[in-house]
Amino acid sequence: MIKESKIKKLKDEKIITLLDQELSIFEFKYQKSKDHFVRKENGFDQIISVYVPSSPFIYDEKSEKLYLTFKVFFRLEMPEYENWYLEEFGEKIRLSFLMENVTSQIELSINDFDAESFYEPTASQQFKNNVSRWIARGGDQDEVLTNFNDFLKNRIPDLSLNLSENSDILKIYNKSKFPFEYTFLLVYGGYLAKAEEEFGKYYHYLLNRIESQLKESETETIELIQELNELIKKIQKTSNLSLTNPFNRSIKLLVSKNDTFDFSQKTHFIEVLRLDISQFDIKSININSLGDVLVYTRDQKIIKLNSKAEILLETEIELRKGFDKIFWEVPSGVINEISAFYVNNFIITSDNKILELSLPSQKLKKGKLQNPHINDLKYWPKENKYLIVYEDNFLLYNTDGQLEKSINVGEKYGSRIIIEKEWILTQKKGAANVILNFDGKIVATYEFATGNRYFDFSSNYEYLICFCYSTKSQFYNLISDKKETLWAHPTFFKDYIGKMYNDIENNFGMGIAKFSPDNKYIVGGAYHGKYVAWLLPKLERVELIPKPEMIDLLEPHVSTIFFEEGKNEIVTKAELVNLGNQTFFKNRGNNISKVFFFENGDTFVTEIDYGKFVLSWDRNFNNLTFKRIEGKLDLHSEKYLTQTTKEELVIYRPE
Repeated sequence: MIKESKIKKLKDEKIITLLDQELSIFEFKYQKSKDHFVRKENGFDQIISVYVPSSPFIYDEKSEKLYLTFKVFFRLEMPEYENWYLEEFGEKIRLSFLMENVTSQIELSINDFDAESFYEPTASQQFKNNVSRWIARGGDQDEVLTNFNDFLKNRIPDLSLNLSENSDILKIYNKSKFPFEYTFLLVYGGYLAKAEEEFGKYYHYLLNRIESQLKESETETIELIQELNELIKKIQKTSNLSLTNPFNRSIKLLVSKNDTFDFSQKTHFIEVLRLDISQFDIKSININSLGDVLVYTRDQKIIKLNSKAEILLETEIELRKGFDKIFWEVPSGVINEISAFYVNNFIITSDNKILELSLPSQKLKKGKLQNPHINDLKYWPKENKYLIVYEDNFLLYNTDGQLEKSINVGEKYGSRIIIEKEWILTQKKGAANVILNFDGKIVATYEFATGNRYFDFSSNYEYLICFCYSTKSQFYNLISDKKETLWAHPTFFKDYIGKMYNDIENNFGMGIAKFSPDNKYIVGGAYHGKYVAWLLPKLERVELIPKPEMIDLLEPHVSTIFFEEGKNEIVTKAELVNLGNQTFFKNRGNNISKVFFFENGDTFVTEIDYGKFVLSWDRNFNNLTFKRIEGKLDLHSEKYLTQTTKEELVIYRPE
C-alpha cells in the first residue's frame, strides 16, 4: 500500500503547486499552516481547500493509466463575525458557507513513485482499505469528474468571480437552507429590520412547537423552552424587540404518596416532600441540614426552596466575560457550618444572596473561551476562608469573595481539598496521588496502577484505596505506609474466568469503593456485577450475595453472536457458582452505582444501575432488604434521602 506521507507529498507537488500558480493571479495566497488558499474581500475570507480521500487512486485498465482523485472546496468564512458573536453572547460560533465543490483527477506516472513510497499492510489494514475503496466507489459513482487542466484554465476564473459576488451578507442569508442560523449575521451586517422580521418568525415557530408538544409531555418540551429563553435573551441584547416567554417554568408541590424505605429494624425513611421537576433539566440537587433544597439546572438556573417547597431564590448564574458556559457536571454541595450552598465557584448564602469567587483570568488566543469548571471547593472554618482548586492553582478567598492567595500545585487532574487534614490531593496523570499541604509542599505520594484514578479515604484518614480500571486495586495504610493489593474480582482463582465470565478477557476493575464510617470495612462494586467487601485491618475478602428472590429479579445479560446463516442470542442469568470451597455471585451488568452507610456502619445500602434497585445489608454482610425503585438515590447532609427521576424529586427523612 502507498504511504500516507507519499499521498500528502503528491497532493502538495501535483495539486497545490499547480493551483497556487493559477490562484495567485486572482490574489489568493496559500497558507501552509491551515492547508488552504485564502483571499479577503468585503469582510469575508474566501477559502479554497483540497481534500484527498483515504483511497484516492484509480487505475484505468483500458488506458493503463493511474490517477489521483481529489476534491476542491470553495467556501466563505467570516472570522470577524465569529469574534463579534463571541463578544456579544460569550459563545463560539462557526460560519462556514460552502459555495461549490469540484471533483477532479490528475494523472500520475511510474516515476512519481519509488521503493520508499510503499509499505506492507497488515491483514487488518488491508481489510480497512478494501472497505474504504468500496465505500468510496459507492459514494462517487454519480459524481462528475472535471478535467484538471480545464479546471485550472477555465473554471477558476468563474469560481473566483462567484466567491466575490457572493461575499455579501444578504446573499448568504438568502441562499441558506436554514435562514435562522444566519439571522444574527444580519444584525452584525446592520440589517436590523430584516433580522427582527426573521426573529419574530422563529419566535412564533418555537411557541407553536412548544404548545403542540405540551399536549403530549411536559418533559419533552424542556429543551425547546430553554432554546426559547436563550433566543429571547439574545434578541433583547441585539435588537429593539421585546419578547416574553409565556411558558413559565416552575417546581410544583405534588400530593404525597407516603412512600417509605425500610432498610433495617432501626433505619426507616418516610416521604416528606414530592416535587414536580419535569420542566427543568436538572444537573444537581443538594439539601442542607435545615431541609432547604438547592436545584441547579442545565441552563445555569439556581432555584432554592425551603422545607415547605416555598421558593426562596430563583436566578440565573451570569458568568464573567471571556468564560465558557458551565456545561458539564460541576462540583456542588452544602456548607453546613454557615448554612450555605455552592455551585462551582458561586456561593449561595444563608440569606439567599449569590457570592461569586472570581476565578483568575488567563491569557488565551483570540476566539478562545476560558474553562469555568473548578475541581473542588471547600469552606475552612478554622480561618473562615473559602478554598478552591482550579486548573493547577490552589486559591484562597475571604468571606467577601476576594482572592487573597494563589499557589500553583503543578497538576490539573483529580484535585480535591481535604479540610480535616489541610491537604490538597492532586494526581500525576495515570500514575500517583500526590498529597500537598496548604502551602503547596508535598506531604506524600501514593502510586496506583494504570487507570486507577478513583480514590477514597477512611474517615480517620488512616487508610487510602485507589481503584477503577485495573484488576488490582491499591490499598495503603497511611500510618505504617504499607501497600497491599485488593482483588475485587479474584481472577487468580482457578477456573474463575472460565466459569464466571468466559466471554470477556479484561475489565475486571472496580468502579466504586467506600469505607464504613467506623473504619471497620470497605464496600466495593466491580465491573460485571461484582459485589464485594473487605474486613479491616486484615483485608479479609467477603463476597456479597443478595437474597435468592433478589437474584431472580436481576436483568439477565444478552449477547449476540452473528453467523453467516444468522445470529444466536446467549442469555446469562445471575446465579451462584461454586469454585473450590467458596460460593461466588455470577452477575453481568446490574452494577453497584452508589453506597450509603447508616447507624455508624451497622447498615449499608447499595443502589443498582442508577435507580433500578436498592439493597440493604448488615455489617455481617447479610442482605436484609431489597426494593425496586424508580429513580436515582442520593443521601444529603447525612439526614435526607432523595429519589430523582426526570419528572419528580421525592425527599425522605428518618422516621
